[in-house]
Amino acid sequence: MSKRTATENSRRRYWVWVADQRSYLDEEGNERADLDPRNELANEGWWTCHKDTKKGDLILLYRSRMKKDIGYLIQAGSDAYSITDDNIASSWGWDYGCNDNFLYKFNSPLALDSLRENPYLQDWGALRGNFQKRVYEIPEQHWKRLSILLAEQNRGYKSFLSTIEKGRVSSAILLEEELEEALVNDLSRLRPFGFDLELCSLKKDGFSGRQYVCIGHGGRIDLLCFDRKKKQYVVIELKNVRATQNTFGQICTYLGWVKENISDAKNVIGLVISRGIDVRFQSSLKITDKVFQIDLEELGFK
Repeated sequence: MSKRTATENSRRRYWVWVADQRSYLDEEGNERADLDPRNELANEGWWTCHKDTKKGDLILLYRSRMKKDIGYLIQAGSDAYSITDDNIASSWGWDYGCNDNFLYKFNSPLALDSLRENPYLQDWGALRGNFQKRVYEIPEQHWKRLSILLAEQNRGYKSFLSTIEKGRVSSAILLEEELEEALVNDLSRLRPFGFDLELCSLKKDGFSGRQYVCIGHGGRIDLLCFDRKKKQYVVIELKNVRATQNTFGQICTYLGWVKENISDAKNVIGLVISRGIDVRFQSSLKITDKVFQIDLEELGFK
């Protein structure tokens, strides 16, 4: 088998992720508010994916069973990483996951009947297979056709997609990467706030503390650090937006994972660096002394 060229590795690919109602509806049967990018509770997590998924790839979410439509546009926020050590994931047959970034919720989803009626999509594998697999790649010609159909039904989507496709990765992801890079290069920015940090490099698995994979959990920690003076681990979560209740839940989950898998009885705290906080995050801080927050502007970031 020939090796993939650099061009093939760098080109954007398109996918459709197939989700059943447990993934897109809440316990009361309503559409999940945290999947809507217009909502301040927007999802901050990961999703199962194909092993060849790369950061910047674009994905359409097909909602199977009850909805039977394409309801969201998503961008992969990271390359695919193994989640085979996650007990829940493995029980469902999932092998890979990636960070997700929900970009657009279609006010007028593209229904399965409309897909079947379009003559230009009849040879698309996902449609012919009735969306029975968890993920399918979308050939470029079919991506263009799907984009036209979605734009016809959703005013403003054409210009939105045009902006997204101009760059390999959305501006929101790029900005957080820039913040992450700046902190990695100068963790002394945090000393005035009582943190004397170094980026972790754990010998047992060889992983860097940057974008540290929580094996058996499925998520990634932005920065896993160690405080040299206080002798404790510090989990840093970066947000180029306001921190929300979801952010609080996310970092608490990471704290528990580090405590269970890495800390070796050392203390573990969380630090959220964001552009402010919302009321729910502020209230959540009152129940713990393990999570702290610093505004980006206080660190000199505009």
